[in-house]
Amino acid sequence: MWIIKTQHKNEDGATVALELESEDGQFDVNVRWDGCMEVHVYSVTEENRELHDTFHTCDVKGFIEKLQSLNGVCAEFFGEGSYWKEKNNNKSDDKNES
Repeated sequence: MWIIKTQHKNEDGATVALELESEDGQFDVNVRWDGCMEVHVYSVTEENRELHDTFHTCDVKGFIEKLQSLNGVCAEFFGEGSYWKEKNNNKSDDKNES
């Protein structure tokens, strides 16, 4: 899912940062050893790749938890046929198949 474009090391040879890109080209990320990261979100078409948004966080785990919580609220609020119900139903179907 991720391609490591560059690996930055300190004088002791330990990895201190990574530059990654998603296989589909929609994201590239600069990640540091301390948990801080900058995420670039792109719109990818056949013709080009255009930067649409950038965000910075030093708590990716907390950010993911917030997004999962938001997903849960939206799944409860919006009815059948909505994006959230369809996505959540597909995920539970995938888990039941394993």
